[in-house]
Amino acid sequence: MSRPTMKLSAKHSKLRINARLTRERDRARASELRRLLLCGAAIVIPLLGYVWQRVEFIRTSYRIEELAQRRQELREFNKQMTIERAMLLSPRRIEEVARRQLGLVDPPPENVRHVRMLDGRFEPNDGPVAGRAIDRGHVGVLAAGVGALPRAATPGEQR
Repeated sequence: MSRPTMKLSAKHSKLRINARLTRERDRARASELRRLLLCGAAIVIPLLGYVWQRVEFIRTSYRIEELAQRRQELREFNKQMTIERAMLLSPRRIEEVARRQLGLVDPPPENVRHVRMLDGRFEPNDGPVAGRAIDRGHVGVLAAGVGALPRAATPGEQR
C-alpha cells in the first residue's frame, strides 16, 4: 500500500512545485510596450490639443457672429427709438396734442406775464425782452388761467 500512497504524494509534490513556478518577465517586450505607449501618447495628446483648440475657435467664432448680429439689431433699435423720441418731443406734435386731446387754447394777451430766470430765480419782465436778458438767463412766459397755452412767437416777434 505504500506504493499508491507514494504516487499520490508524488503527484501532490509536483503540484506544489508547479504552483511555485512563475513566469519570468520579458524585459525586452515590456520595454517595447512602454516605448510604443509613449510614442502613441506623443502623437495623440498634441492631436487632441489641436482638435480641442479648433473646436473652441469655431465655438468662439459662432459666439462672435451672434454678438455682432445682436449689436446690429440693438443699433437698429436704438436708431428707431431715437427717431421715435424726436417725433414725440417735437414741439409741433406736443402743441397739436395739447390743442386736440386736452382742449388747450391760446390765452388772451392780458393774461400773459413775461418772466426771466436769473441764477435760479424768476424775475418779472414787464417790458420787451432785452437781448441782455436772453444772454444772462432763460426767458419764459406764464399764462394766467387754466387751459391756456402761450402762443408761438413768430421769428421777428419778441415777447
